[in-house]
Amino acid sequence: MTEHVYSTSDPTTVAAFKAAADAFRDGGRRAREDAEKLGKNKGALMISGPIGKPRLVGLEPDDPTDPPQGWQYIKSRERLEPRRGRAGDAARHWMDAHQPPDLRGVMGEHGLPAYYRRENIIGAPELFEHGGTLWALFKGEPQGSCSWEPRKLSEFYAAREAMESAEAALTTGVPA
Repeated sequence: MTEHVYSTSDPTTVAAFKAAADAFRDGGRRAREDAEKLGKNKGALMISGPIGKPRLVGLEPDDPTDPPQGWQYIKSRERLEPRRGRAGDAARHWMDAHQPPDLRGVMGEHGLPAYYRRENIIGAPELFEHGGTLWALFKGEPQGSCSWEPRKLSEFYAAREAMESAEAALTTGVPA
């Protein structure tokens, strides 16, 4: 397996990543809170394929026979989805308002391919930020050109370990 690593410290790219990641987290929190306010469900259901952007597809049913107004239980998918026609307009609006941002699209605007190919597998790169540098690991051949700086695999893992140590220190209060 051929792995490819890239990084960038471009402040505009790092800021775009942080803003999109924050929007994703905030959107998830807001979807959970707003689903709770709707009632009669156990929360928002998100799906994501290996290359598809994550998307909200419905609500987890609390009682499939008693969905929130404007929603219906779809047995084949085991989830609540907006009703058809005008009855589901408010539910469809709710779904649209809670769709997550496309982090891969944002990174694509900043020179990073959205996915890689390895044999018959397509996947998205692993991304993280540490110390003002963005890192990307492709576990196969990137599909498209990358304007970020090529790096060694060992540098990626050292940066990830440093990031994880810093996060653990924040959680436990023990310095890294």
